[in-house]
Amino acid sequence: MFFSGSRLFYDQYRLDAPKGNFELKLTPEQLIYQYADSIAKVFPLFNQLPHRFKLNFNNRILSFLKQYAFAPQQNAPLTNAHKIEIAASYVKLTLGYNQFLINSFDKIVVYPTAQYFSHLNETHTGHFNPKMKVVMLALDEFEHDIKNNQDGKDLALHEFTHALCFEMMQPYAKHPDSDSFRKGFRLIHQWMEAPENTSKINQINFLRSYAFTSRLELISVLIELFFEKETLFKTHFPDLYSYTGNMIKHPKTKSIAK
Repeated sequence: MFFSGSRLFYDQYRLDAPKGNFELKLTPEQLIYQYADSIAKVFPLFNQLPHRFKLNFNNRILSFLKQYAFAPQQNAPLTNAHKIEIAASYVKLTLGYNQFLINSFDKIVVYPTAQYFSHLNETHTGHFNPKMKVVMLALDEFEHDIKNNQDGKDLALHEFTHALCFEMMQPYAKHPDSDSFRKGFRLIHQWMEAPENTSKINQINFLRSYAFTSRLELISVLIELFFEKETLFKTHFPDLYSYTGNMIKHPKTKSIAK
């Protein structure tokens, strides 16, 4: 036998080769001075963070831009600021992970507006295609959602959550946080199965109807609400709020993990 060491080496999570095509060469410090306003559109607390946390957040943005390619379509007016805002949306979602980059997508395709998908016979403002490893976003909807950041809807968060679910829920997922993600997924759906819980959700119209179209859509909608309706979410449904935050190991809920 040529190798008798631990199999853990082969089982560890590895990223695919970077595909990024972001042309600007920026340091985390330069991101702060040149794009702080853009990042704050997505993550309003950014300007209140201590400097070292800003640097960490921006290091993650730059890692995202190195890993994933952007592909604007139909002359979508995609700027560098847009790319940084999309990256910041993903970083916000995965802030609780040490291994925050994933392999379920390698490209962000950006259209100017909603697109009709013939294979689905549907029109979408956003879409995740795991076979093609693509996250699709409509730029006008993305801009609308980050401008109206308390309406409970966020296109980028929604689609990146789909990609994250695909990564974590695969039968042989190797991501180091897949077990905790699966636990949160299970607890959320168990909570939703209790009639008294769904009744209260319906009474205050907390979830839009789209959340009930599938188990995966429910998770994406809850993630949107976790970031955009925090006070309402935490006040009326503290257990569900905790399950949602702990599923992604978000710093806001790590301390109350069960």
